[in-house]
Amino acid sequence: MKQLTIYMILFSCVFFWASNFIIGSILIEHWAPITVAIFRLIIIVLFLGCISWKAITRTIFTRKNLLLLVIAGILGVSINHYSFYASLQHTSPITAALILACAPIVTSLLNKLIYHESRNGIFWLGAIISFVGVGLIITKGALITISIGKGEVLSLITMLSFSLFLIIVNHLSLKMSAQSITFYTNLIGLLMLIPFSFTILPQTNWQVTYPYWILLVLSAIVIHGVSNLMWNQKMKEIGSTNASLLLNFEPAIAMLLSAIFLKQFPTSVQIYGSLLILLGILLCIYYKEIKVMLFMKGKTN
Repeated sequence: MKQLTIYMILFSCVFFWASNFIIGSILIEHWAPITVAIFRLIIIVLFLGCISWKAITRTIFTRKNLLLLVIAGILGVSINHYSFYASLQHTSPITAALILACAPIVTSLLNKLIYHESRNGIFWLGAIISFVGVGLIITKGALITISIGKGEVLSLITMLSFSLFLIIVNHLSLKMSAQSITFYTNLIGLLMLIPFSFTILPQTNWQVTYPYWILLVLSAIVIHGVSNLMWNQKMKEIGSTNASLLLNFEPAIAMLLSAIFLKQFPTSVQIYGSLLILLGILLCIYYKEIKVMLFMKGKTN
């Protein structure tokens, strides 16, 4: 029952993250991607600083953890935030969500390289199938012909930076509280983007109507504040690989929300690609169970 509750909390985080594809597409119609990223990070840091002040001030740093925090802040916040919003200028929320769906497999592959976790042939087959699905989507069906756009490249950067971020956070969670990790990674990410603010602020559109400012503030608090905090807090209880597997629900949620709010519907290539990604993810999730089933079937024969 406790584990089910954890998965439900993590699923709610995935739902809010999926909604960010739609909200991000709306916000970048009024502000530049770097502006949205900086504004949101300011809001997030202020929010987390208010609700987690005690945990933040009591944090004890080691050189290794401080270095990991800096790397996580740069990869998982600065690069991830900017590439995410910039990608939505050049590709649809559905395509961005489908590419990000491969984060669980990339996370697992990186865990294999870093921690030497065992993987069998079924897992590798699932990984290949998923990557073929991504290739189908980013090349718009032309797997052999190179036709990858800027939006797809930026989405790949978003996915890779997020996968690396999950692994680092999982390691940091053994020594630090979720509140400290979430606050300091966002603070570092904001500090990395501050130098760009001196050039973009004079060009910022301050005449945007208040509903969009409210959307900017509330989405920052819920999606990047509360959701990230809950994710970092609960992820350590089931591990980064298992937690990241829930991200395969994100494209389906993004497709649904995109159809409802943006009236954008998935193309046939996106549907075929998403099915391949889903099949690959299922093989990667259940590769141990499938191996046992095949072994038992072989024995009965």
